[in-house]
Amino acid sequence: MKLLEGKVALITGAARGIGKAVALKFANEGADIAFTDLVLNDDMAAGLEATRQEIEAVGVKCLAYAGNAADFAETEAVVKKIHEDFGHIDILVNNAGITKDGLMLRMSEAQWDAVLNVNLKSAFNFIHACSPIMLRQRSGSIINMSSVVGVHGNAGQCNYSASKAGMIGLAKSIAQELGPRGIRANAVAPGFIETAMTAQLPRRYVLTG
Repeated sequence: MKLLEGKVALITGAARGIGKAVALKFANEGADIAFTDLVLNDDMAAGLEATRQEIEAVGVKCLAYAGNAADFAETEAVVKKIHEDFGHIDILVNNAGITKDGLMLRMSEAQWDAVLNVNLKSAFNFIHACSPIMLRQRSGSIINMSSVVGVHGNAGQCNYSASKAGMIGLAKSIAQELGPRGIRANAVAPGFIETAMTAQLPRRYVLTG
């Protein structure tokens, strides 16, 4: 029996990058996969479907859901649909994230708000929507994808660093709230990983140590 056989994993921002890699790993361990990502054009829609097919080819059930993780009401609706489609949600991976880098003195309010909304508020949205389901199950695992820059900081990424530090604090608090009911909450803080998102970073902003 595989490690995650019989489990349903919900992964945000998983059409590509780290989220896709996590989804494929979980699928190879036997989990059925529900994943979300933002779709703004035909190319993004095609990417969403291509990832769904790649995961499904592993031999598990996989459904993809287009949506804005930073939107509270939209997230509630998506989680409700996922629960209806799969019957239960055992694992939530809050992976959705963007960068809008710049030095503090040049950073706009819009750059700050966009990153905090996608990277941190989306995690609140999905935890808020999934918690009642997991509480009824009396089991569940919540994983927040933080970053090494959420621990150490990084020049030119104060918004991204703050959002990822927030993911750590959020996981610690949720673990204390929901742990007694059988629900784990953890944060993972990867170092620099080459993805389509990090490929856009100016080299002077990349944390190398």
